[in-house]
Amino acid sequence: YDVNCQYHKHLKNCIAKSAILEIPKELDIIPGIRLWHVHGHQDSCYVRYASNFIEGTTWIDGKIMETLWAPLN
Repeated sequence: YDVNCQYHKHLKNCIAKSAILEIPKELDIIPGIRLWHVHGHQDSCYVRYASNFIEGTTWIDGKIMETLWAPLN
């Protein structure tokens, strides 16, 4: 379940290489890991990525991203 970690780490570089995609400079992408999975990561990941610590989010299942991952990638 390190997909989000790696995805976020490389997202801006991948988009920068694209001739048609761009991320607006004012857009701040905040990565998160769903609560059930964040406990399988390092302890430091919990405070950084758990949705209860991300302003404006709430408790979410987050399962939808896993079901969309294969077709979108």
